[in-house]
Amino acid sequence: MDYFKSFAISASGLAAEKLRLETAALNLANADTTAAPGTEPYRSLEVVGSATQAFASFLPTDSSETSLSAVTATVQPRIMPPRMVYDPAHPHADTNGFVARANVDSLSEMVTILRATRAYEANIKAINAAKAMAQQALEIGSGK
Repeated sequence: MDYFKSFAISASGLAAEKLRLETAALNLANADTTAAPGTEPYRSLEVVGSATQAFASFLPTDSSETSLSAVTATVQPRIMPPRMVYDPAHPHADTNGFVARANVDSLSEMVTILRATRAYEANIKAINAAKAMAQQALEIGSGK
């Protein structure tokens, strides 16, 4: 068994979840930003992950099923309109008194952070399990 491939698979998952956490933190940091009339406010970002076949030879599958073995993640803006809040005293209010705010849903960002944290922990456990198997194989091979 090639342990380096299993480490690489988990490492790609770690990188994807790290990107997801960083993106959610950026969205939360910009949740209360506003934009002047005629300009675009902060647009929340989302991480889109996709599986690649980079390690397909490592994970055996039958011919009818594809193997989801490594993850690549990209960041793209969410396609949602800005939140319009009535606040005529705000310096960025338009002629009707509405202020364009960032389209960030704080609750969903917190859920994303919790989910990414759990997935990160699962990848760490997978790395530790592969490491333990490698150590036991070395002990068996050395005759201890």
